[in-house]
Amino acid sequence: MKVAVIGSGAAGLSATWALNEYSDHEVHLYESDDRAGGHANAVPFISKDENGREQSAYVDTGFIVFNPYTYPNFLRFLKLYPNIAILPTQMSFSISRDNGAFEWASDSLATLFCQPWRIFDATIWRMLYDIFRFNASARRLVNRWSKAHIDDYDDCSIGEYLERGAYSDAFRDNYLIPMTAAIWSTPPNTCALDFPARTLIQFMHNHFLLQLTGKPSWLIFKDGRQAYIKMILSKLVSSRLHLCAPVKSVKNASFDKRMVLITVDGREEVFDHVIMACHSDIALSILKEGGDIRPEEEKILSMFKWNKNESVLHSDTRLLPKSYLAKSCWNYLSFSTAMPDGQTKANNDQVSHVYAFWSSLASLTPTNLFPTVDMNVLQHIPEKKHGPVLVSINPPFEPEPSTVRGRWMYDHPVLDGNAIRAQRMLKTIQGTRGITYAGGFHNFGFHEDAFTSGLLAATTYSGLNVKLPFDLEFAEGSPWGDSLKKRPAKRDSSAELMAMIFDIIQAGGVRFIIGTAGLLLMGHAGISKGQVLRLINSFWR
Repeated sequence: MKVAVIGSGAAGLSATWALNEYSDHEVHLYESDDRAGGHANAVPFISKDENGREQSAYVDTGFIVFNPYTYPNFLRFLKLYPNIAILPTQMSFSISRDNGAFEWASDSLATLFCQPWRIFDATIWRMLYDIFRFNASARRLVNRWSKAHIDDYDDCSIGEYLERGAYSDAFRDNYLIPMTAAIWSTPPNTCALDFPARTLIQFMHNHFLLQLTGKPSWLIFKDGRQAYIKMILSKLVSSRLHLCAPVKSVKNASFDKRMVLITVDGREEVFDHVIMACHSDIALSILKEGGDIRPEEEKILSMFKWNKNESVLHSDTRLLPKSYLAKSCWNYLSFSTAMPDGQTKANNDQVSHVYAFWSSLASLTPTNLFPTVDMNVLQHIPEKKHGPVLVSINPPFEPEPSTVRGRWMYDHPVLDGNAIRAQRMLKTIQGTRGITYAGGFHNFGFHEDAFTSGLLAATTYSGLNVKLPFDLEFAEGSPWGDSLKKRPAKRDSSAELMAMIFDIIQAGGVRFIIGTAGLLLMGHAGISKGQVLRLINSFWR
């Protein structure tokens, strides 16, 4: 059969690889850009040595890290090609608010209290208390979900979940919301209002973010993502790789059951099957242009929304925390908004994360998400050799122009309630008229999810009868259906006990004990009762 794959991101590459390597089908890969890979985009960072000679290091500007537990199918694919070198890396997290007025990092006690006076700040202690409480309660929920489907949190946003549990502003603004926003490159206000609590909790559980020990090592490619992309494309007949070839429309042929594909420049090809390995909005546009889109296709594909984010490669260290101790792999900048009572509140419409690739970054106008990743640490790029190499997502101010090496736009799915419902409905339109769907809008929206969706499109949903050299496996909580093999849930025997302890604390009994002890101890230290009461009140607020 003759098969077209539209889109050369992770989903399109995996579908193309499966069809080209493990079937007799004739596969054609269409890509609108001048390169294949989508978010897997490694670019050379060029610097000069002490003698003025050029030297380079590859920097990943989109998809960066993966791990053995939550990327099972991608890792099984990589094991088939031992020449593609992967290395372990570390993961750490920091928050910097209001140009360094408030900072903390996750690496150790020293980085947690990188501002030493914060040891007397009740808000940071309340944040820590809520982190432990949230983790325990979330692990208890995952335990219960693994036993049976309980839908009490299916339509609950993370904002509602936090309000229901009386979590503090410090926990929400300085930990959970910035981290969630940065992980999914989603505006923080969307995380608070619309992000499904169950999706977030299951994701955090799968990625070991609800525990302090027993975490797997994170991995990177030694020489960037281009190694695995080149390997896949090297096996494809060159005439079947169509770069700079955006697809305009796909429709059923009038003369038989095949599909007619037309590119923007007017080229027309007939295929037995089409795999839409592109974003849902692009697939929707292509089918609409074809003129025979089905109502259920339009309904489901319209339920997904996307955010555009700019990734800037630069070396402006102003986009890192002020404290040297706070500088981490993943750094998140946020800004507070003045309140009528003179207090300040974290502005979760303005959170930035910067990939500190110690080299060079680009400037951006202020938007609502500002992370920076330190690539010197994450990708083992020597700072002494290449200088600071940073990647910032939607930086809140323009990096120094001389430090900017490049910028790229990436779209990320918004995993709100509509998207989760649409994911469950996708199977009703898979393969129904010679079209299957794959891409980053499946499951949790990560590289593994896109890669696996491409494999499923080639092997399961399309009827193309492709047999892979390994079985597909899915993480606990995956929405990919009971008929597919999933990893058995790991029981967390301590979760119920820890959550119960925090329930008792929240009920108020232990608050009274802690408060009374504090009054007695601090009173003897010469601190007034009013000061103690204000301190305790700020802790529990």
